[in-house]
Amino acid sequence: MTTISLITLGRTALTVALLAPAAACAKPADQAAPAKHEAAVTAAGVTLSTFVSRHERKLLAYDTDGDGKVSRAEFVAAAEAGKSDPARRFVKLDTNGDGLLDKTEIEAMLTRRFKRLDTNCDGVLSASERAAVHARKAKDAGDGSVS
Repeated sequence: MTTISLITLGRTALTVALLAPAAACAKPADQAAPAKHEAAVTAAGVTLSTFVSRHERKLLAYDTDGDGKVSRAEFVAAAEAGKSDPARRFVKLDTNGDGLLDKTEIEAMLTRRFKRLDTNCDGVLSASERAAVHARKAKDAGDGSVS
């Protein structure tokens, strides 16, 4: 019985630890950065709006039939080699299950990604935050070891 309690306690502590960084970034709506501040920090890094527009443009380039949405076939055909299974990624991104990625789904995914990458929660991806992402990608790509 004690073992089960310890396992439950451990799982609870792990859940709290994983959720704490996301909660630390949460700000009430009235504390949002004013537009003037956003313009000033743009020179210091990439804002959410810039991040979304850049990556959205790349994803929508997969739309070969020009309907403004990315189908599963278009997504899989354009997927980069070496990435995880693109068909599985598509299913996760297609939140409404209609077989198409629309701008709303793409923006939601990119916003989640931005918030995950913005480790100091200032609303800007700094050069050091972007460098950390690229370093992780390079390490993951070069790590052929088997554990």
